[in-house]
Amino acid sequence: MKAVASFGIVNADTSGPGAFLRAAKWYWDDLTDMVAAAGFRSIMIPMVPNTENVSRNGAPICTASIRTHFGSLSGYLHYLNDKGIDNVEVITISAQAQYNSLFETGKPIEEFYNEFYLHAKDVMEALIELKGSTLLVSPTPGIGFLNQIFQGNQEKLDGFCEEAAACMNRIGQKAKEMGINFAIKNEYWTMMRGANIDAFMEKVDRELVSYTPDPAHLFIAGTDPIAYFNRYASQMKVAYFTDTKFVDKTDAYRSISPEFPQDGDMQRVYYDLGNGQMDFATMYAKLKEVGFDGPVVLDCKYATDIPKAVLRTRTFWTKLEKGYLQREGKS
Repeated sequence: MKAVASFGIVNADTSGPGAFLRAAKWYWDDLTDMVAAAGFRSIMIPMVPNTENVSRNGAPICTASIRTHFGSLSGYLHYLNDKGIDNVEVITISAQAQYNSLFETGKPIEEFYNEFYLHAKDVMEALIELKGSTLLVSPTPGIGFLNQIFQGNQEKLDGFCEEAAACMNRIGQKAKEMGINFAIKNEYWTMMRGANIDAFMEKVDRELVSYTPDPAHLFIAGTDPIAYFNRYASQMKVAYFTDTKFVDKTDAYRSISPEFPQDGDMQRVYYDLGNGQMDFATMYAKLKEVGFDGPVVLDCKYATDIPKAVLRTRTFWTKLEKGYLQREGKS
């Protein structure tokens, strides 16, 4: 398996503390140095659609911003190589980020999935230049946003889900042509919430679209992460490790700020790897059992202390590997 450090460790979307720092190139230079110093040779970047504002941002979170600050995708790869990082192994994109961009681009919802496909195609072209292997996609925006658009009309919501499936097949076909691995993942606040992923996987072409369980999001939705690793491990192209102990007591998943609950006694959704309640030892063992040898994205999502979280990520992976070898009597 190949450990991949996630740049999702930084929340590049909100206007919370440190937002102006996160818009500076030097901030991401420092993060890149830290990730390399912790011994990671590959990274994952959560990318958003190209818009005028994001393109000027110092964060390497869209293809336009990378070209703005590094001249080209190959220029960014050369920069990473100089820092000690070999490649961008995985890029993630989300329909929620695509939805957010509608406010800037003015595109109507009727054009949503065509725009999302174009975004995916742009990112896959970048992946090839960045020597990466895998595109990972969250297929729908949040339930709260969709309920606003369609006013809770189930027929329209179902139709939107069908469009999502068709788009995933279209992306999957293009990924196959380009030699890119393609997978979708669940989030606890989208139409792929929890066990809903099973019905969605019946709508897509399984030859083109694989599924990667997101353990934290499954847990929050009340779905057993281990059961889903066991069910889907043999078809996984990429593994994705996230951690949590959050319990959604207030139905935050229905809101338009599900990752930042405003009510209840639990308001922190994500935890650094190893600090939540996920059974990663069992997940890791399952991946070994099925002969998985792909990238494992290690995501301390939206960490509150970035340097510490980078070190925790390395410690987490070292202990996980060592623990498996000890249990198997190999060390």
